[in-house]
Amino acid sequence: MAKITYIITNEVYFEAKELHPQPLKNFIPDWLKKVPNTFSPDSIVPSWSRKMRNVRACPSFVDIYKEGHVLLAPTDIKIWYEKENDIWYWRTPYDLFIDEPEASNITIHEDEQMKNHLPSAAKTKLIFKVNYPMFMNVPRGYGIRVLPVPYHYQNDWRVTTGVFTPSNVSQANLLFEFISDKDEILIKQGTPLAVHLPYKKEKHSISTELYNPKKHNKLKYKNVLLINGRFHSSYLRNIRDND
Repeated sequence: MAKITYIITNEVYFEAKELHPQPLKNFIPDWLKKVPNTFSPDSIVPSWSRKMRNVRACPSFVDIYKEGHVLLAPTDIKIWYEKENDIWYWRTPYDLFIDEPEASNITIHEDEQMKNHLPSAAKTKLIFKVNYPMFMNVPRGYGIRVLPVPYHYQNDWRVTTGVFTPSNVSQANLLFEFISDKDEILIKQGTPLAVHLPYKKEKHSISTELYNPKKHNKLKYKNVLLINGRFHSSYLRNIRDND
């Protein structure tokens, strides 16, 4: 099992354990948890009530929370635009780099680095970086994918997706796009900002093949009956007895 270590350089931040990177499973959104169970009459035996599958039972929604870690906002973060002087400002209530004068909680990206080259559909007004007083130690051959926290919706900012290799650049920073219609946003302390998803770097190739029943039927059908051929409790949860 690969071990991913976050090494924190600020003692105050280290003691705030609830703000450290946490498993993604801790951040299943409330709307997903509250999706109700829905039942419908069985097509053959109307007296049976069959549970309908929804997003709470779909592996593509559920399994995504089984891997990866979430980076949280270490402090409140306020970013705003002053139209009169055409200047962007940021403030945080606490300096995590007080002993490192060359570093700061937030860094403003120069527009020419990325923002000026984005299409208008991006709606990006500013790109800024959240800097963490921590760096990473990962096994050789591993990288980190940086992804949005799945199914957390808001209209003020978005994390810029990407990949980095801690063996080259080890500090854990996150890049964001300011997309709000407002001139000021506040990201509250503890807000889940992004997912770190470790992966092993391996070479691979892809190909396409024309379907051949003799060759491919095992792949196509091997689990169909195993999944659909049982009266398990989640399939017929509410059996009604009319006798």
